Amino acid sequence: MKMKPVTIFLPENLYAIASAEAGQLGIDRYLEHFVASHFYEEIKTMSKKPIEITANRPPAHFSTEELPDTVLQIHAVVRSMSESGLSFRKAVKVAATEFSVNESTIRDKCTRRITISSTDTINTDKFIDLWRSKTLVNHLCQKFPDYRQTIVEKFKHIIT
Repeated sequence: MKMKPVTIFLPENLYAIASAEAGQLGIDRYLEHFVASHFYEEIKTMSKKPIEITANRPPAHFSTEELPDTVLQIHAVVRSMSESGLSFRKAVKVAATEFSVNESTIRDKCTRRITISSTDTINTDKFIDLWRSKTLVNHLCQKFPDYRQTIVEKFKHIIT
């Protein structure tokens, strides 16, 4: 774990208490452990902010035999953009939560993983262009030809 230095200022009376508690550990090391342990305990008790975007729809998951994860995760992003009017960035957050993966994983699936040739790379802007121009489904079918029929069926209600 990468550590970051932090400087704190204590009134003399608190410094004296911390110094007495620190003993042989030393004041710096003692305060490091004290702050970290209290911080972690506080995080455990804090309620997580609920996701503001909710949708009354079934999860996007099909079995992995039906479609590759890349297609399923892209579908979740596109669904949030189309049906809920979310930006790409917010749609990625929603999909990452839905699939229990990092946002970078979802962004990677929407860009690098669907690049067909090294000369025509897909970046975020290109992905959004494919979605807006309604050519994303065709692009996915080119990338995953064995799943053409299932891809068309899955996306037909959100990209028309």
